[in-house]
Amino acid sequence: MKVKTYLKPSNPRQRCLFINVSDISLKLFRGHRLKRSFKVIRYNSEKNDKSILEYVNRLNIKTIVIETSNLNHLPENLTNDIIDARLNGVSVYDAHEFYEIVNRRIPLVKLNSNEYLADDIFSIGLKHRSGLSTKRVVDVLLALAILPVALPLIALGCFLTFISSSGRVFFVQERVGMNSKRFKIYKIRTMKSDHSGGYTTCNDDRITPFGKFLRMSKIDELPQLYNILKGDMSLIGPRPERPEFVEICNAENAYYDLRHVVKPGVTGWAQVNLPKATPEDNLKKLEYDLYYIKNYSPQLDLEIILRTIQVVLTMNSN
Repeated sequence: MKVKTYLKPSNPRQRCLFINVSDISLKLFRGHRLKRSFKVIRYNSEKNDKSILEYVNRLNIKTIVIETSNLNHLPENLTNDIIDARLNGVSVYDAHEFYEIVNRRIPLVKLNSNEYLADDIFSIGLKHRSGLSTKRVVDVLLALAILPVALPLIALGCFLTFISSSGRVFFVQERVGMNSKRFKIYKIRTMKSDHSGGYTTCNDDRITPFGKFLRMSKIDELPQLYNILKGDMSLIGPRPERPEFVEICNAENAYYDLRHVVKPGVTGWAQVNLPKATPEDNLKKLEYDLYYIKNYSPQLDLEIILRTIQVVLTMNSN
């Protein structure tokens, strides 16, 4: 089963055997998605003298997850049991892969201030490079198709901004794009012209009278169609951040710069999963962004587009 496929257990609380629980598994246990579908059974290969097959047969286990991050080797008897279970129809996953399947994001574990638990993350995005030219063509065609609808909405947004606050109607700001190159992003201004910057907060008093509506309807993002046509952005990808925020996020997690191996997007996998994200959600957003880069496909892009439309129609905004 590929990482991007869904798990659809016939039993909502199917028993799942976790062998050698460690960092990735513990991170998975803290989430809520695993608990909705699986009942966790733990097995320590160094302490438990019972056979894996005993657990499989007695508890009717259909899924085994093995944690290998802290092991140098697997004993022969454990290897044979896992293979026998696999041949008898039991699904067997590595903990990294299972985390991605359940949460649909990449597991990132920081062991201490300067060490990380690394999987195959450094090659992320390489296998999809051949499809980037096709993605560019689709981006341009979709941007041109959206323009006839977008232009009147942009005009409406500019008018509302003009009558409700002083200053320029368009907001131009430097962001970090593909390969960490900087570019200027274009939006309709939704905040007062004289604010000092920083993350947007709930009930932010810097937002103009019509700014909240423009944000919730995503009308303020429509000028980024120009960024797409210009080649700075894609329709779908990780949201571009300001250079100073990128610097902060890089200090928090060394993997953050991997977001920049692809073009940033107007919407993305992190945005539809965390539409009301806060700075505290930066790690989750990064996990979602890296999942998108690793598992990019036209089907995933279509899902993001449909979920973005749902966010817009329900006026759900961060």
